[in-house]
Amino acid sequence: MYRHIGKKVRALAQIIFWLGVLGSLGAGTYLYLTKVLKLEYCILIGVGGCIFFWLSSWVLYAIGDTHVKLERLEDKLIPKPAYTNYLSENNPKRGQCEICGKTTDLVDAKIVDQLGTRYRKVCRECFAANKCIPAE
Repeated sequence: MYRHIGKKVRALAQIIFWLGVLGSLGAGTYLYLTKVLKLEYCILIGVGGCIFFWLSSWVLYAIGDTHVKLERLEDKLIPKPAYTNYLSENNPKRGQCEICGKTTDLVDAKIVDQLGTRYRKVCRECFAANKCIPAE
């Protein structure tokens, strides 16, 4: 759910923009048809709301776009030599990671930490995050 959140934030910005525009135009039309406000105020609500949601969607979209670009940059700058060397020498298995649950290519990894030594089938991200050693 929280992986690749930048794309989801960009989609949310677009959804909020369109709902805001439709809501502003609908509110302006409704207020005019029910004779609650004068025509000038109804037009101001419709147009002003559209401009407000247009500008505010830029901020949310920019946050999502920045996150997407940071993910790309992180993939290029952070080396994962142990994992890629291990993959080149062994055939990865397709399945569900025993740490995060993601279905992807897996490798047998040895995890040595304060809990002791454990052997797990893990994905690339968990291999790097848990400082795994390729299992013998």
